[in-house]
Amino acid sequence: MREIEPQRWGAVQLLCCDVDGVLTDGSLAFDENGSLIQTFYVRDGFGLVAARRAGIKIAWISGRPSKVAQKRFEELGLDHCLLACDDKAAAILDLQSQYGLSPDQCCFIGDDIPDLAAFTVCGLRVAVADAEPVLISRADYITRARGGRGAVREIIDLMLSARGYWDLMLDMFENSDQSAPDNLQK
Repeated sequence: MREIEPQRWGAVQLLCCDVDGVLTDGSLAFDENGSLIQTFYVRDGFGLVAARRAGIKIAWISGRPSKVAQKRFEELGLDHCLLACDDKAAAILDLQSQYGLSPDQCCFIGDDIPDLAAFTVCGLRVAVADAEPVLISRADYITRARGGRGAVREIIDLMLSARGYWDLMLDMFENSDQSAPDNLQK
């Protein structure tokens, strides 16, 4: 696995994630009415909320529309949910401009060929463990965890640790003070 210096993880201000295959396992199931069923990993959700509380902007960027993903996103209270997005790179460039961020302050987590364009505008390019080999070959980091099974949490843990928030978060839960401030202050 490729190692990334902690300061690069700590510099990330915008975390962008594909949805299908990254936040889910990539399976598409439908009920008898034709409604999409997607499964999200709860530990990824906890990590996303912790990252948001630490001041990291979160964007879900997917080419597929999904009411299920929109509902989960809203439940977590994150920043940007860009579904049915046909140009992930342009969407990320817009967010970089909105927040005054450089590519080195942005990380994208993907799993398949449509994510290659997003890789071109982000300083940290992450492929989930079960990603398409072409994406893996262009990634700066490959997760140990598979998409939809903790890959996003793995990346967030690296970011929080690089910022010095990991020990603070552990202490907060070990001492039963789970009322984390909106911004994890040291």
